[in-house]
Formats: sequence, structure tokens, C-alpha cells
Amino acid sequence: MTDERRFDDLLREDAAALPPPAAGEINPWSMAMTRVLWGLGLITITLNFLYLDVILPAVGGLLLVLGFCTLRRENTPLRWCYILSLASLAVRGACIVLAALPVETGLAPAYVNIALLQVLYVCLWRGMVGVSRAAGEEKPAATAAGAMAVFYAVLTVLALIGVEGWLLVLPMLVLYILLLRSMVRLSRSLADTGYAITAAPVRLPDAAVLWGGLGVLLAAVLLAMFLGQRYPMDWHARDDAPQDETIRQQLLTKGFPSYVLDDLTAEEVSRMAGAVRVYRQVERLYSDTDYRTITTTHYMSDPDRPLVFDRTITDVDGEGERHYTYVYRVYDTLEQTMTHVAVELREQDGVRRYIYIHHLTYDTQPSPRLTEALELWPAYQFRDSWAPGGAVSGRLLCERSGGEQTAPFYSLTGGSHQITDIFGTRWEQQITALWTRPAHAAKIRAYVLYDALRGQDGWVIESWANYVCQTAPVYPFRDAAALWHSYGSDVYSLRQTAASGIRRISTKSSPSGLGRRGCSFFRHSLWRKPGSACDFTLS
Repeated sequence: MTDERRFDDLLREDAAALPPPAAGEINPWSMAMTRVLWGLGLITITLNFLYLDVILPAVGGLLLVLGFCTLRRENTPLRWCYILSLASLAVRGACIVLAALPVETGLAPAYVNIALLQVLYVCLWRGMVGVSRAAGEEKPAATAAGAMAVFYAVLTVLALIGVEGWLLVLPMLVLYILLLRSMVRLSRSLADTGYAITAAPVRLPDAAVLWGGLGVLLAAVLLAMFLGQRYPMDWHARDDAPQDETIRQQLLTKGFPSYVLDDLTAEEVSRMAGAVRVYRQVERLYSDTDYRTITTTHYMSDPDRPLVFDRTITDVDGEGERHYTYVYRVYDTLEQTMTHVAVELREQDGVRRYIYIHHLTYDTQPSPRLTEALELWPAYQFRDSWAPGGAVSGRLLCERSGGEQTAPFYSLTGGSHQITDIFGTRWEQQITALWTRPAHAAKIRAYVLYDALRGQDGWVIESWANYVCQTAPVYPFRDAAALWHSYGSDVYSLRQTAASGIRRISTKSSPSGLGRRGCSFFRHSLWRKPGSACDFTLS
């Protein structure tokens, strides 16, 4: 045995023989157990407001590490508690940071952390039994620590099977607080017997570890929020197959917008072979924050420009006569142009197929560059006489690095979705595209195409396009569509447009009952931004 090892053993024997510290003196055992019990309480009891469900468990994990760091040389189970607390803190910290990123971690990290904490509770129980034995207890048991291990196992089972409700949560919370009090009594009883420890050496002060750890975690979360809340997009050079020239000319003749047709793939164009009619509608979306003011002496009750009345200025001349000047806000900063196209195909077995295209063009790119979404409420969402056709496609296009580039959406989903709001829970049909705009690009476009089947009574044509843009980073991460549907969220901008109207059948109808002449399309009233403009053409 070396001299240094012999000297350490002598110090331990002398420290064990010392009387308990006087009132007001710092006892390493009491301080360590206080941190451990506070840590267990903070990681188990969470409050789901003001981000306390993130802050308190992070503080609790650090307190566990600090407490078990002091106790790690007392016995083997407490040494394992220290190792397990470090592992749990690493898993918890990783989950906190990943929650700020657009990644799906699933439930695996939660299950791993649950298993680590369950083993930690068992090791704490065995460690407390060892401490009781070292303190001279005749029958060391540490019943309170064992009860906490059993309690956490039962709590885990109830959580996994989905049991919830205040009638169960409140008694469990009271029981857990009582167990923590029992652990405090156990810790104090061991300290009162004169049990003392030699704190394991550390390189950093406890305050530096606690605040430094929280600072590093906060910095990692902020970096993830401001640099990582963008979708990874697969941009590549555009290399489309040539479109069928016959179909293309037929569509252009019927009034299909050429700039929309140019962005479609050859496969999408081929679906529109045999088009009977083409409906198109253009919505110009102006900024609702950037405006200039003009004054005029004439009051305009229904201006035909993107004007919004602001205020009236009243002047009185020397003769006491009043003169009025009217101030208007001009919202003429064009941000996007939304083009709606509906192509009616030939009837087959009493059913007509319609292909809808919602095409978005950026005139001015919003800032910052985060997540964006285009959520469609398709024709079959509103009318029972319409049915899904089964085709959904779309992509992004832009000019970058001296050429045309394209990318699929990060996500393009369609089908029934469960919606829960103040009106209750219901199922709705939606098509949602998610993406992030490229940096240093021009002429950015995005479109979504889908088809719908119209029965004999489907006279109303209606398809909504909701463009949502995330305007600031959020924690935890939610994309633009989720922010729109989140209660109380205001870090998004919304543009709602629609292709909406009624097909009017003339008296000179075809034998199939569907008129080939006299077809018109009427706009329904819908929400628009200040200064937005709309025009519609039927060919």
C-alpha cells in the first residue's frame, strides 16, 4: 500500500470518528442528499406552462449529478447512481435541444430515460441501505427509498397505459411528496447518528457546474432555434421530360396560364388530355405591413386600388369653413401571386374528373427563411357530391446558380386529418405541403396538383389554398401549418385564397345532362388581405 493511499485511509478513519457538525456547519452528507431529493422532485413533478416542463427537469438533472457526485465514493450503488444520473442528464439534454429542430425522435429517448431513472431509484435504495449499515443500524432497510423505487415503477406503468385525470394524479402527487418527506427524515436520522462522509473531490465549484450547464443548454437550444428550424430540401437541376405538344396547345387554347403550364411535369400535363374547360383565377397578395400614405380631398367609398382608409384631417379656414382631407394607406408591395386553375375533363360513366392546380409565385420573398406550408381544402371537403380522385403531386422551382432548379416538397400529404378546436373534434380532408425556400434564389414557385371526381349534383366548384409562413423561431419546433392551428400562436402570416364558384348549366344541354355552353364561374365572398386583388377568366 502506498503512502498516499495509507494517508487517505487515515483521513477517512479520523473523519468517521469526528462528532457530528454543530448547528450551522455544513455537512456534506446533508447537502448532497438535499440536492438529490430536490433533483428527484424536479424531474418527476413537472408544470406544463412558462416552459417549466423544460427548465425544472433540466435543473433537477443537474442537481442529481451534483448530489451523487459528492456521494459516489460511499458505496458501489451510489457510484452507479452517479453514472446513471449523468446518462439521464445527457439523454434529457439531447431531447431538449432536438425539440428545437425539425426532427422526429419518437418515444425511444423517453423510454431510455424512464429505464435509467428506474434503475437509479433501485440503486439509491441499495445505496441508502449500505449507508445505514455503515452508520451502525442494526437492521438497515431504507424503507422510504425502496418505496420510492416501487412508486416510480407503478407510475411508469400507469403512464404507459395512458391513465390520466385529476382523480388519479392528485393522490399520486400527494403520495410522492410524502415519500420525499420520508426520505428527508431518513437522511436527517443518519446525520443525527453522527454519520459523516468525506466529499469526493471535484474540479469545479457546484455553482459553476449548475449555472454553466444551464447556460450551455440554453445556448444550444438558441442555436438550434435560429439556425436549424429549416427543412432540408433536395435541390437539383431541372431535367424534365418534354411535355406532349398536342395536349399543351389544347390547354393553352382553352386559356390555361402558360407560366403555370411551364412548371408542370410531362406526367402531370398528360393527365389533362381531353380537357373540356379550363377555369383560372388569379389572386395578387399584397403586404399588410408595408404601405405608403396618400392624401386626397375626395372620399373614396369603394376604391379600385389596394387602398385602406386611414383617417380624416379637418382644417378650418379664417372664415370658419371646414375643409376635409382624407388619408389612405396604399398596400402596393406585391408579395405573392396565387393562381388557381381547374381543368374539367371528359365525362366517363356519369362522372367528370377535375384537376385542380394551386400555383404560388413569389414576387417578394418574406423574411426570415423558415418553414412554409400550403394547406389545401379540396373540393371534396365541402361537397358530398365530390370525391377524391387519388392523384396528388407538386414541387418547388427556382432559378439559382445560373439555371433552373427544382425540389420535391419536404412533405406532401393528403387524406383525412383529425381537427380539435373550440368547436370540438372532427375529421377533415386536407392536402398539406411543407417546405423551406432556398437561399440566394430568384423566381421561386411552388404548386400542388390534385384531382377530384364530380357527380351529377356537383355544380359548386370550390377549392381553398391557405399559404402559411413561419415568421419567427419557436420552441418547441412547430412548422408553419402547426403554428396556424395552435391556439394562441402569432408567429406566422396567413394568406387565404380560393377558387370558388358555381357552374350554371344552360337550357341547351348535352344529352349527358352537362351543358357545353353557357358555363360561368362566380366568385364567392372570401377573406382577403388589405389591398388584395382578384381576377377570374373562364375559357
